Amino acid sequence: MGDPMLGERKECQKIIRLKSLNANTDITSLARKVVEECKLIHPSKLNEVEQLLYYLQNRRDSASGKEKKEKSSKPKDPPPFEGMEIDEVANINDMDEYIELLYEDIPDKVRGSALILQLARNPDNLEELLLNVALYLLLNLAEDTRTELKMRNKNIVHMLVKALDRDNFELLILVVSFLKKLSIFMENKNDMVEMDIVEKLVKMIPCEHEDLLNITLRLLLNLSFDTGLRNKMVQVGLLPKLTALLGNENYKQIAMCVLYHISMDDRFKSMFAYTDCIPQLMKMLFECSDERIDLELISFCINLAANKRNVQLICEGNGLKMLMKRALKFKDPLLMKMIRNISQHDGPTKNLFIDYVGDLAAQISNDEEEEFVIECLGTLANLTIPDLDWELVLKEYKLVPYLKDKLKPGAAEDDLVLEVVIMIGTVSMDDSCAALLAKSGVIPALIELLNEAPAYLIDLMHDKNNEIRKVCDNTLDIIAEYDEEWAKKIQSEKFRWHNSQWLEMVESRQMDESEQYLYGDDRIEPYIHEGDILERPDLFYSSDGLVASEGAMSPDFFNDYHLQNGDVVGQHSFAGSLGMDGFGQSVGILGRPATAYGFRPDEPYYYGCGSR
Repeated sequence: MGDPMLGERKECQKIIRLKSLNANTDITSLARKVVEECKLIHPSKLNEVEQLLYYLQNRRDSASGKEKKEKSSKPKDPPPFEGMEIDEVANINDMDEYIELLYEDIPDKVRGSALILQLARNPDNLEELLLNVALYLLLNLAEDTRTELKMRNKNIVHMLVKALDRDNFELLILVVSFLKKLSIFMENKNDMVEMDIVEKLVKMIPCEHEDLLNITLRLLLNLSFDTGLRNKMVQVGLLPKLTALLGNENYKQIAMCVLYHISMDDRFKSMFAYTDCIPQLMKMLFECSDERIDLELISFCINLAANKRNVQLICEGNGLKMLMKRALKFKDPLLMKMIRNISQHDGPTKNLFIDYVGDLAAQISNDEEEEFVIECLGTLANLTIPDLDWELVLKEYKLVPYLKDKLKPGAAEDDLVLEVVIMIGTVSMDDSCAALLAKSGVIPALIELLNEAPAYLIDLMHDKNNEIRKVCDNTLDIIAEYDEEWAKKIQSEKFRWHNSQWLEMVESRQMDESEQYLYGDDRIEPYIHEGDILERPDLFYSSDGLVASEGAMSPDFFNDYHLQNGDVVGQHSFAGSLGMDGFGQSVGILGRPATAYGFRPDEPYYYGCGSR
């Protein structure tokens, strides 16, 4: 086994190091202190301890004489304090606590001084202080956008993200605050993505330091607007950590906003079912004393209700009953929207709505707020339950006249008309209801509404949702095959959309003296409405570029020199004719930058010959 190492404990054995033992030490006092501090030594052994210390003192004196000449050239570290050693390891984060000890009794003063001395002997701690001061100065200077751009070009984001590996709370608060300020610009956010910032932030949640946890959550909120970063947050396990913070009033609101952003992605909705998030949210809903629930809370719940597994947890016990009771009492359209999402899922949860069909149908009237009626009508339209007697519902609550009236042109907003059409489709699955609606004259109203469909589809052809665009394109193609008039309109609109950037520039340009020089004196004819774009040969392209009319110049004129975000870009930087600041940006031309820094996110931020 070998000899025991210094400081190693064995059964009934403890090695005590006496670094401060010297010729001036009071042996009697030190022996008494050792006996008091070491529980393994019985008080009756005090004399033996004193004799042993006396022997060690004499031996130390004789040995020190031999080493005196060898060590005379090296400065000797002062002892931590006289009479005893300290086994505690100092932490820079506890500096305030050590300073407080200096105002206490002598033993605490000695302990505090020893711990501060231990920190002062480590040069890394003094580097921490310098870094703190430097970052604080940079943060203040970054209030000026141009100065902040200089810092960005010097890779300030990369430096800050690397600093997240440090353990100093005060420094981390400053670093995270700086990153939060920078994160509002997409360029900086992209740099943070490259540095895997989410992996570094996850270790700070949860955190004992309230200020650090608060500012970290706010930074995550800024980053959560990015789809890829939301994906990263889920991968590194932030979901359960954020869910745990919902029970803390200090962080509940921010944590809920981050979770709301995560819940917008369908692939992550089901993951909430494996946390205690939904029970906490339901408790918040039922304990809310205001008529209107907090927007963040109800929006979060609406998203979660779009997942079938989450809905099963929401409806456990009296969940659905309590939601219906509150929604009908306060006429809350957002809470009813959550209920509507619950009703869309097939299975046992849909059958729970049979008890509330009458309550929902009673809300379908002109007396209620339209937004609330839309959600109630949408909920009823989702109830495709075979055993439900829709004929009885239509007659008892006089819904047929209401549905027919809302189909008249201009009688209701589009959202309400859509829900009316869906409702008619749901109840028409019942043969008796279909016959009832046919006799009421609803069919001609539906046909008239169908004639207006192409115009709606053309508007939706430019929707942000890719799936909606695909459906609209396919439907418009079918319409174009059977109607020549609509075919021409659809063709013109598609041409306009695919060439929108160039056409919008031509349409929106106001004719002044300088622009008349560029485009001639002819009036630019508005497209689509007053003339057919397909019949404009002067805008056709040839092998030499744009075929322009006499006196006009083609866009090739701009190939060498043109304006981009308010800067002259081309083969020459025009450094002698335009004022350029230290970042290579023109100061004499006003423009609308794509970002706060004056360049587009998809362009490299290098500068021409005129920049310094």
